[in-house]
Amino acid sequence: MSDLAFPHIGGVEYVVFRYSSMLREEGHENYVLTTLLPGTSRKEMIKGVKYIRLSKAKLALGAPFVVKKLQPDLVHTHSYLASLSLSYAWRVSRKRPIIRHIHDVYIGKYEEYSGWEGSKIYERFERFAIKLEYTAYITPSNYTKQRLEEIGLRGEDIHVVHPGVELEKFERGNQEYLHKKYGIPEEKKIIGFVGRLSTGKGPQDLIEAAKDLDAYVVLVGPNPNPKTSGILGIEERLKKMVKRYGLDKRVIFAGKIRDEEIPHYYASFDVFCLPSISEGFGMSIAEALAAGVPVVSYRTSAIPEIVKEGYNGLLAEPRNVEELRNKLEAMLSDEKLYERIKRNTRKSVQNFSWENSFRRLLEVYSRYL
Repeated sequence: MSDLAFPHIGGVEYVVFRYSSMLREEGHENYVLTTLLPGTSRKEMIKGVKYIRLSKAKLALGAPFVVKKLQPDLVHTHSYLASLSLSYAWRVSRKRPIIRHIHDVYIGKYEEYSGWEGSKIYERFERFAIKLEYTAYITPSNYTKQRLEEIGLRGEDIHVVHPGVELEKFERGNQEYLHKKYGIPEEKKIIGFVGRLSTGKGPQDLIEAAKDLDAYVVLVGPNPNPKTSGILGIEERLKKMVKRYGLDKRVIFAGKIRDEEIPHYYASFDVFCLPSISEGFGMSIAEALAAGVPVVSYRTSAIPEIVKEGYNGLLAEPRNVEELRNKLEAMLSDEKLYERIKRNTRKSVQNFSWENSFRRLLEVYSRYL
């Protein structure tokens, strides 16, 4: 169960897609319950998995009734909309395990992360919903587990299951792809960003930090709509920054790209930069490392669990744009440093395969079935 799912793009949506597809490939019957998006039908098959789409109100209030009708052996929920009704269903009848997957904790930083004035409503709801009782909980990192323990959940009920990375997929990218596609001179370095164009992901900090660097910046990702995602897109703000700094020829807004292009984009980056203020895991960071690209990011949330300073990347203090710029400059100009870090990128994420992630997920399922 997920508030959003394909064709909406995001980390949670991709995790739901991969786990449900892998369960189906192993012969299990499973369903994805999610919200109805424009252009989608109420029922459809994706990779052999039936997607059932409901209105937001029906998902929030009617999820237990749909579950009762489907009679699954286990419910794995990523949903905040249905959190109250599902928790109530679990407390009333504990026959069917309901495991809640919490991908990140935004309490205390929701407004800054989302950039949307209505985010205060979301934060109040999260403060309430995150403490609701379930059979067990899954988090994508030790950081997120620690946050839940600080809030008051029992550590023995929380299981860390890292998301996976398609390691082989990101080893096959064409390093000249972006140079040819956008006419970037071969001798010029490229700083890449993959994520939503929102304040929490930090593309504004990247543009600010890179304005005096001799490099191109390629921003990959959608401009989110607060009505569907609760996150405010800042694409227009970023374009105004680019124009103000005279970076029109050096900053490229790639938008939402085709899945088959993604490995080529990563492979074309010389450095990957995600100046996010909160990551429950940091999937795009792991993908960049799988593609052999050194990372520059902020030392915050779960990011240091993936990026080790001086080993596979460099880390700056959160929102310290000057330090972020210095780290980027060091990565671009210090060839010995760059080559040493680049040698460690792929091997640093070898354990983050989807196969390992899926096996760990099944271990958690088995504990409660």
